[in-house]
Amino acid sequence: MFKLFQQRPEAEALSQRITWGHWFSFFNIGIALFIASRYAFNADWPNTLLGKLYFFISLFGHFSFIVFAVYLLLLFPLSFIIRNQLAFRVTSVIIATIGMVILLIDTEIFKTLYLHLSPLVWKIFIRPKELTSLIHWQMIIPILAILMAEIISSYWIWHKLRRFARQRWGKFVALFFICCFTATHLFYAWADITFYRPITAQKSNYPLSYPMTAKTFFEKHGLANHSVLEQQIKEHGRPEAFYLDYPKKILNADKIEEKTNVIIVNISNLSNKAISLEKMPNLVDIRLNSLNFTQHYIAGDSAMASIVNLFYGLTGQYVDSILNEQKSSPLIDILKQNQYKFGLFSAKGFKAPIYHRSLFNQLKLHTPHSNKQMIIQWKKWIENYHTAPFFNYLDLKVAKEQILDKQIAQIWSTLTEQKLLQNTVVIITSDLGKNIETKNSFDKLRTQVPMIMYWKGQTEFYEQLSSHLDILPTLLNNLFGVTNSTKDYSQGIDLINENNHKWLLSANSKWRVAIMPDGKQYQIQPSKGRFKYFDMTGKQQNNVDIPLNLFLQLTLDSNYFMEK
Repeated sequence: MFKLFQQRPEAEALSQRITWGHWFSFFNIGIALFIASRYAFNADWPNTLLGKLYFFISLFGHFSFIVFAVYLLLLFPLSFIIRNQLAFRVTSVIIATIGMVILLIDTEIFKTLYLHLSPLVWKIFIRPKELTSLIHWQMIIPILAILMAEIISSYWIWHKLRRFARQRWGKFVALFFICCFTATHLFYAWADITFYRPITAQKSNYPLSYPMTAKTFFEKHGLANHSVLEQQIKEHGRPEAFYLDYPKKILNADKIEEKTNVIIVNISNLSNKAISLEKMPNLVDIRLNSLNFTQHYIAGDSAMASIVNLFYGLTGQYVDSILNEQKSSPLIDILKQNQYKFGLFSAKGFKAPIYHRSLFNQLKLHTPHSNKQMIIQWKKWIENYHTAPFFNYLDLKVAKEQILDKQIAQIWSTLTEQKLLQNTVVIITSDLGKNIETKNSFDKLRTQVPMIMYWKGQTEFYEQLSSHLDILPTLLNNLFGVTNSTKDYSQGIDLINENNHKWLLSANSKWRVAIMPDGKQYQIQPSKGRFKYFDMTGKQQNNVDIPLNLFLQLTLDSNYFMEK
């Protein structure tokens, strides 16, 4: 009888702890939502009503789920383990405070770096010298406020527990959060399969957010065609790509008195090693009479990224966003404003989506089937339009070096015969080095390419680092009188001015890369906090830490033109 009497108070005490835990979790959902509302001011704000609605639905659904998950995984088991009521409440307050402080720190990190907490990011946060924008002492006040709120709510809920136990509206609030959580994943699955970007672009807004996708499910049940979906992504870019804030300001330019012609010759898979007297004597001769950049890289790991580098001054990270928004190139816009004639020729047919969707949208494209036909068509075009200022883009197919050399010689002799070299800048480069399969897609053999710039007979060998990102600001500043800071429209520099590259920026949709002067590479995957290091021979080395100041600068520079 005494044992039964003893068990009843224990069961009642357990029931009280569980009930208190429910309401304490509910209160913490409110705190979490209040702190997480900061993401609304720092995230890529949707531009449609449905996108805005999804933002708030996902806000309520995601953070209510996170808080309730913490309750189920930690507080609920602890209510059985810790029998002392006060000790249980104190432990719960400590856990809740730590969780809310971590969320607060994440919102601050997101505001500055557009990233969520990871081991790499945490290392930066705890070193004030590396991240001066996060002034740690200013966070003491909100942290103390969170602690006080947790203590007060803990005390108040415990003393009002009987009243709370009689409330019925809690069930309806819980149902609301469940509906929001379910709707978050259903909405995202719909947006994923229909490529509705105002929703899919919000994928990375919140920490620990992994919304449900639908492509695999639809493909498995025959409701969608895999190849069609892949082609749509290739044409339009990944639907979860961020929105652009590019250019930062409208470009202003002085009036041009003497208009200079511009020709860009792109030769796929051309390496510096191939340009030799034995294989390409004509190109060697051109190089000797031009500006030659010997440490030149593309700022991506694909041919399409390389084109974005050249014409937009942006890394490969921005390819999907440019495709999504059909963003025009500042160079093409300036050329149009100055009434240049466009002669655009590709022996590869301009098949890459960047050409017809964004870069040369609404411009006439010449698509011969071979380099030989392309040069013939280009010669006819030059005969008709050489008296007016013009821009030419010549995209040559891969061929043997000796054949390419003769074709380049034909282009050069035509320019000489028409007496155009005196008033024409000719850029000869490649969109990709050797097209080899390697674990490191940013391998030097793939990303280091020739950069030969004929500029009114100026000759110089540049041994400093340079990249495709630098070509746009160099042309706009020196040929078209653009007065804006290069930071308004490019991630590169003007190569005619002093070269202050300490390292080169490169990226794709996942990885951010710093290429050092000695060939070393630091690669980070911010979304997962992963890091790779490759030595000067191109071999991956483990047990190497990234310099945290480099990580910070690499992240800030990479995300500079994201809309926030």
